[in-house]
Amino acid sequence: MKKSLLLICTASVLFSCKEDTTPAWLEIPSIELTTDEPVEGSDSHGITDAWVYMDGTALGVFELPAKIPVLAEGEHNFLIYAGIKNNGISATRIKYPFYDRYEVTLNLVKGEKITVNPVVNYKSNLTFELIEDFEDTGIDFSAALISDTPMVFVDKTDYPEIVKYGQRCGGIFLTETDSIFKAATATYLDLPKSEDVFMELDFLNNNSIRMGVIAQNTTDYSEHTPLVQMNPQSESSWVWKKIYIDLKEDVSYEIYATSYELYLLSVLDPENTLGKIYLDNIKVIRYQ
Repeated sequence: MKKSLLLICTASVLFSCKEDTTPAWLEIPSIELTTDEPVEGSDSHGITDAWVYMDGTALGVFELPAKIPVLAEGEHNFLIYAGIKNNGISATRIKYPFYDRYEVTLNLVKGEKITVNPVVNYKSNLTFELIEDFEDTGIDFSAALISDTPMVFVDKTDYPEIVKYGQRCGGIFLTETDSIFKAATATYLDLPKSEDVFMELDFLNNNSIRMGVIAQNTTDYSEHTPLVQMNPQSESSWVWKKIYIDLKEDVSYEIYATSYELYLLSVLDPENTLGKIYLDNIKVIRYQ
């Protein structure tokens, strides 16, 4: 009888000391971007992840949409940073340095879900070296001598199924006779070395296209091999995509460069008879 009573008491003590691991749940369906369009261009974005901190401690990096278990209750301060795929590569996810963080204080309750919908802005200390949204009369890219096909305007009135942002986008069309496109930014860009510099662009394509850097110095220029390639999609399932291209390393490599151009290059893919590439919201951004 005494032995049974001892077992009952021991079990009771153990049960009463067991830690309650019921989490509160933080749900983040998406992170959106808002812009001052005349200054910063379109609010299109490719935010894929949330970098979440609670009271200064990292909770982790979560692919969106996210439902995050949090072992805490009561009021806590949260910082949420917008994450992207650097150069379009899933294995190189980073906080995008040019977006502000989102901050909020939340009252957590164990077992209950709380939903936040963060909206971020561009930081205030940025310079937009280039914004090409194809809404003005000219295009900020000049064709190279080897290019046998131009970049043209594509109007929403004629192609409503293609144009997603604004009234127009850029189009490149490659055929077996006109199979090469190459163009560089029409103005020289002032890009800092050893600092963050990004090119953003939206693309819809059934043909590959590459992007690279040309460094100018006082007497000559150096054209780098393409930095990234945007792979083709099947027209039956193609969608507009966003890529953030990290230019810091390429720009910093040219220590004597005085300015830069960025070029786009595409050659008709072997399996294509008509290559179609649509571009929009091209931005080159750096700190002031």
